[in-house]
Amino acid sequence: MELVLFDIQDSRFALRASAVSQVLEPLAITPLPYAPAEVEGLVNVAGTVLLKIDLALRLGMPARSADSRGNLLVVMTGHENIALQVDRVHNKITLDDALVTPYVDPAKRNLISGEFSLNERMVLLLDEQSLDMRDMDPIGVPEGGGGLIGFDSNQDNRAADSAQSSLDMATVTVEDSDETYALHMAHVQEIVEIAALTQLPGSGPEVLGLMELRGQALLVVSLGGLLGRAQTTPARFVLVVKVQGLQLGVSVTTIVGIERYARDAVQAVAGANDAQLEGYLRGATTRNGHMTGLLSMTGLLSPQAIAHYQRFLTQQTTFMLHNNHLALSAVRRMLSFRLGNERCALPLSMVDRVEEYTASVDLPEGDKSLSGVIQIKGEIAPVIDLRSMLGVHPLETSSYVVVRVDNEPWALIVDRIERVIDIEERNITPVRNQQNDYLNEVGKLDGELISLITLAPLTLAAQRQNK
Repeated sequence: MELVLFDIQDSRFALRASAVSQVLEPLAITPLPYAPAEVEGLVNVAGTVLLKIDLALRLGMPARSADSRGNLLVVMTGHENIALQVDRVHNKITLDDALVTPYVDPAKRNLISGEFSLNERMVLLLDEQSLDMRDMDPIGVPEGGGGLIGFDSNQDNRAADSAQSSLDMATVTVEDSDETYALHMAHVQEIVEIAALTQLPGSGPEVLGLMELRGQALLVVSLGGLLGRAQTTPARFVLVVKVQGLQLGVSVTTIVGIERYARDAVQAVAGANDAQLEGYLRGATTRNGHMTGLLSMTGLLSPQAIAHYQRFLTQQTTFMLHNNHLALSAVRRMLSFRLGNERCALPLSMVDRVEEYTASVDLPEGDKSLSGVIQIKGEIAPVIDLRSMLGVHPLETSSYVVVRVDNEPWALIVDRIERVIDIEERNITPVRNQQNDYLNEVGKLDGELISLITLAPLTLAAQRQNK
């Protein structure tokens, strides 16, 4: 049989060459919530998410004995592929089966299945099937919490028609506790900046407190706290979500933006249906090569946790707020961004996705109002530079906000994406602007004026193109 030899500390091991598909240099690791100690996290190998195992810990050696500058072995266990951290990989040899002394345990499979001598040195032969991690149990899950990773069967019918997998999946991507996560857009009601919090003693370490939101009490919980991760940087934003009839705020450090994925882009890792993550998505733009965890709201916030939070809200909010009688006016959900130093916003319902800026292709003898065309997900989109349209001096960095007008894509150049906001209708004022067709309203939010962009000129342009 053919074997691959490798070292961990001062010991030498072997695996059947037929089970080893790749030998790699170290890769970036995405931690896996509540995983056993030997599971270091997840790695992205050519677009596939694999569990990374510290083989030294799995063999009972001292913690973190594997050399971080060593190698990764991608091993096929018979049911899944995993990545093993080892110190260094040597050569491949051919060995007569009769030279192996087997270790036999009739009750179960052995991780170490035998031994043999090579150049007067003992080598331990490992059984790749014993490395299977499909049935690993979560460690340290708080009471009422979910497991490791699995599909959110309550939120999405995974047995639907296969054509469903080709549909776009809109997400809000955030950063917290030094990791990147995505939430289904349908779960997020609004995004606000974090405000003063009233502490709730005894409510749990993940609960930051109560925050007033337009005269109502909003219970704010930390995303990192829900995932069992240390909060390394202060929370700046709150995602308002509604789970099992209860409105909650989930605090995060940074809002990355709105991203869309194909539904079959979600890579699941073995786990239970009550898991906190549905799976992982490949990071986009500057995060390419790193994984984004797709959150499952029903796994992240279990029925027991919701009932616990509901009791605290019932007990505490009577004494906290004095202006609950204020009626809420109608609001517009919008995506805010910067054009130069000007803060602007677009209706969120028109935004298809946000893309990193890349150079467009000029159109010879084309419409002077266009800045060229770009290709986005196989579609050709005309490019409009909103900065020049509004007479704003551009900054150095820029992005595309891709919108749909009459179901056709348009790419709008902006300087910096900010966040999703809500502006009350009573705070929106029409303006007369004979010099610019893209600006006809101004909104007021937190004492700041925001230019509200209209896409009516694009509708007219699309109609002219169709004639």
